[in-house]
Amino acid sequence: HTTVINWVDEGLLKGYATPGGHRRVRRSDVLEFMSKYHIPVPEEMSIRARRVLIVDDDIEFLEELRAALEGDGMELDCALNGFEAGRKVYKKKPDLILLDFKIPGIDGFQVCEILHKDPETAKIPIIAITALRSAEDVLRIKQCGVKKYLSKPLDIDELKSSIARILNVEKNAEALT
Repeated sequence: HTTVINWVDEGLLKGYATPGGHRRVRRSDVLEFMSKYHIPVPEEMSIRARRVLIVDDDIEFLEELRAALEGDGMELDCALNGFEAGRKVYKKKPDLILLDFKIPGIDGFQVCEILHKDPETAKIPIIAITALRSAEDVLRIKQCGVKKYLSKPLDIDELKSSIARILNVEKNAEALT
């Protein structure tokens, strides 16, 4: 414990002190430090949190969704429009995208088209969460290659089970390759 505090204080390990004097270090920084100094990584530490990007222009909905999903072992990030979503997808490489299709600028249809054309992002699963409900819209959304379509207002339990199923399937597929 004291050794880790010294590493943070000496600047060898990125971290910070809380107002109460406790040290906080990001998991990714610890893993990077352990790799740099050839410290064996315990198996439970090598399993990283699954990254989920939520894309919606309704800030209130984003906050509600984030609050509902926090604590489920996911690293959550948000984007307010398609352009920001694209930037975050390429920077942070999410494991799953929760995508509204009625967003300003680059809409959800265009986001799906762009992501599916690029081999680097084509396999990122997408759950559509949108107010679009007409049969034509639903068909068009499903043709975009989404893993699941959910309409607003949202059933949080259904969303959580869909997320768990999709992330578990993706995780098992990674283990096979």
